Amino acid sequence: MHFIQIEVVIGFIILGLVAYRATLTFFRAHASRFMMANEMPYKKESDDYSKPLLILGDSTGVGVGATKPEDSVAGRLATYIGATYVENHAVSGATVDDLAPQIEHASLERYDTILIQIGGNDILMFHNAKKVAKQLADVLPELPDARKIYLMSAGNAGGATIFPLAVRPFHTWANLAVHREFAKVARENDVVYVNLYEPKYKDRFLAEPNRFLSADGLHPSSEGYGLWFEKLQQFL
Repeated sequence: MHFIQIEVVIGFIILGLVAYRATLTFFRAHASRFMMANEMPYKKESDDYSKPLLILGDSTGVGVGATKPEDSVAGRLATYIGATYVENHAVSGATVDDLAPQIEHASLERYDTILIQIGGNDILMFHNAKKVAKQLADVLPELPDARKIYLMSAGNAGGATIFPLAVRPFHTWANLAVHREFAKVARENDVVYVNLYEPKYKDRFLAEPNRFLSADGLHPSSEGYGLWFEKLQQFL
């Protein structure tokens, strides 16, 4: 009888933990959808086209999770290089396959700098890395002319606390596969690839998720985007 009571208690504890995890995931997913639907990307309207910047990509290009658009990588980059005009055609939820229509919306024939933040959703959906890289290789020649083109993907998607622990290693594996393929494509197309992946012992997102991830447990916070920009800054 004593052992039966212990098993019942353990069962209730396990059920409670599962229910807590499911509830947390639900609310974080809801928060993520709300943020993606309402976030405004960093843009800069101007008649001065002496140093134009073009932003393409997914929700990280939009800056979802940042307290204000200026805190996103796009906003920080614009300030750093002194961009006089900024177009941002990034769309939350975009995959590499969605870059072509974004490029079609570019209004200038030449930009000083182009920043592409893409691949995170392909990683989260476990798209084949070689296929995604082929899509990227096919679309890069369609970009307008630019003095410099930078490509960024996700950091370690396996560190996103929105996902259960059991799933995260698979996202890390997918992440590494995409990074390898993106790096090859970038080299072949004269694009600067900024690899945001950090090993566990150096990954500050893993060490302090409440600080560097936003409330949805998926997107970077303002401080998280600051870390990403520091990586980009090494190539500017």
